[in-house]
Amino acid sequence: MISRRLIAVALVVAGLAPAIAPSAGRANALAGVVRDVPTGTHIVHGQIASKRENLPYGGGPVLHSNRTHAIFWEPSGSGLAFESSYESLIETFLVDVAADSHRTTNVYGLSGQYSDARGPAAYDSTYGGAVAANDPLPANGCTEPPMTGPGWAVCLTDAQLETEVEQVIAADHLPTSGRDVYFLITPNGLGSCTDANSSSCALGGSVTGYCGYHSETATGILYAIIPYNAVPGHCQSSNPRPNSNPADPTISTISHEHNEMVTDPGGDAWIDGRGNEDGDLCLTSFSPSLLFSDAIPWNETVHGGHFFLQEEWSNAENSCQPRARPDALWLAGGRVAARARSVSFTAHGSDPEGRMLAFQWFFGDGHIGFGRRISHTFRVAGTYRVTVRSTDSWGNWTFAVRTVRIGER
Repeated sequence: MISRRLIAVALVVAGLAPAIAPSAGRANALAGVVRDVPTGTHIVHGQIASKRENLPYGGGPVLHSNRTHAIFWEPSGSGLAFESSYESLIETFLVDVAADSHRTTNVYGLSGQYSDARGPAAYDSTYGGAVAANDPLPANGCTEPPMTGPGWAVCLTDAQLETEVEQVIAADHLPTSGRDVYFLITPNGLGSCTDANSSSCALGGSVTGYCGYHSETATGILYAIIPYNAVPGHCQSSNPRPNSNPADPTISTISHEHNEMVTDPGGDAWIDGRGNEDGDLCLTSFSPSLLFSDAIPWNETVHGGHFFLQEEWSNAENSCQPRARPDALWLAGGRVAARARSVSFTAHGSDPEGRMLAFQWFFGDGHIGFGRRISHTFRVAGTYRVTVRSTDSWGNWTFAVRTVRIGER
């Protein structure tokens, strides 16, 4: 549910420093810039040639869990607004991503292969909600390229957009725990550039234009700027739209930035010498449709929702991939010892891209247990659904189930 903000606070922005240069006002340079890939650019199906170098580890931290927040900015008095379904579909996507956490069924399951000393950048997401902000526009801080951009008259610098993120967080008392990530989503007509003198601008063309990027404030707030992507000729906007919605191409950019904020939040973890993160190496790689019919296709199913998302780079496979390879898990045992109602189980499993680390048991009677081999005594006769959940080295889960019947003594 979107929280409505009706706060009109004038933004005072003067003497802006270049937004791409680290300074006392910025924690690091912009990262994870999604280049403006024009409509019609070749979409690679399946694995790409595996001649690229894998992403090196730079020693910085990753996010072991994350909580997402959406800020939809419709500046008061500007006439700039979202289609009603635009906001709701993006919210649905973020809710679905959270609900499918720890699964290998979509592209987010690849993130756990990237780790730091504390563990994997696990696919462990929750949704913190959305805010509809109506703060008025400040004066233009930049100019959108007139020849290659979409012709938007409004143009704000990254510093101005960062100010809006900080203002919304402060006004709404939103959390900044270090695991919180913010998406500032702007409507059709609101352009931006990295700084006042830059030609790197929202939808500014294939050479210097972008469809989104992520960064970090001087106080450690992680945020991504997500311009309106559904503009003909830009940002793969002619890709399949499984939800028949202008937010469909924007959601692929959100997926790109979200994965990069988890695996390389500060620009010093999993990133190569050219500034590429796991999403950048697969910018034009989209897996084949999962729907083989005349209906609108999609290539990712996330908690039952259908989306068309770019792939992410996998060091484990040395290629772009649509999702992690699933683990195998089964359980043996389940024979009930006479009179004692004690049942022994053994979990068996394998991980094609890592290793199994832990097993947790749910016996259906309110009790749980841990370990590959386990025995459990059922105190009451009945039928129980016994579930074992494995956790692999990427933090992904797999489940196996068996039904046992416990008779009267």
